[in-house]
Amino acid sequence: MENSCAKSCDICSRKRTMCDRPPDTPAAIVPGTINETMVRIMGFKQYSPKALSFPGGPKGAAAPWVISLSNFIADDEIDAFTSTCENHFERSLAGDQLSPVRTSYQCWCSQNACEFNNLTKRVADRISDLVRAPVRYMEPFQVVKYEVGQFYRVHHDQNSGLFTPQGARIYTFFMYLSTPEQGGGTRFNDLDLLVPAIKGSAVFWPSVMNKDPTRDEPLTNHEATPVEVGRKFASNVWVHNYDYRTPAGRNCLLTHKNTH
Repeated sequence: MENSCAKSCDICSRKRTMCDRPPDTPAAIVPGTINETMVRIMGFKQYSPKALSFPGGPKGAAAPWVISLSNFIADDEIDAFTSTCENHFERSLAGDQLSPVRTSYQCWCSQNACEFNNLTKRVADRISDLVRAPVRYMEPFQVVKYEVGQFYRVHHDQNSGLFTPQGARIYTFFMYLSTPEQGGGTRFNDLDLLVPAIKGSAVFWPSVMNKDPTRDEPLTNHEATPVEVGRKFASNVWVHNYDYRTPAGRNCLLTHKNTH
């Protein structure tokens, strides 16, 4: 109540405190960081990294990085996500509202058994190391389930204003928790690129530009193609340029709403 009627309730200062970003909060990325991080990830040979798109490659001089990783998440870690979310799936939101463009189901790993599971924590730490950003800069895992015919139409993941305490969504790290028999891949339409949904693998891409992280990366629009046979489980992790979890824990509405 207080957070939604701050002005009329004369508690604006408290609302500002909820959403303050301390001035000494370090940014996860600055100009040039994305390229450095992607080149570093290509050195993690245990995941057989493959650059599906990169600047100056076959997709063009201005192409963004899109990297796939094999065998990133183990079966016991996958089971931790799917079992703790099993009875908690709800209709997925597109941004902060229901929309016919997204027809899957979602489960947030937030303040529940999924978040507090040691195996899911281990995965979060591993992602944090890869992307060179603290776990607190990451939104909670969002586990998604797609039944036959379900999809998420073309969209962009950057929906967070630069003025918010957490800043922009700078990266998406997407893990496949199952292999549908047919369909369910991730398509980057502007790059003519389709990433197949293969259990245990992951795909990683930026939502902002390497040279200017205040600008959206225009070529990482993407879609979840319909599952044609079987069922697809997957998990999103969205990484912000600043601390996300501290203001979210204070119930700052700017962490829960589309602001971009």
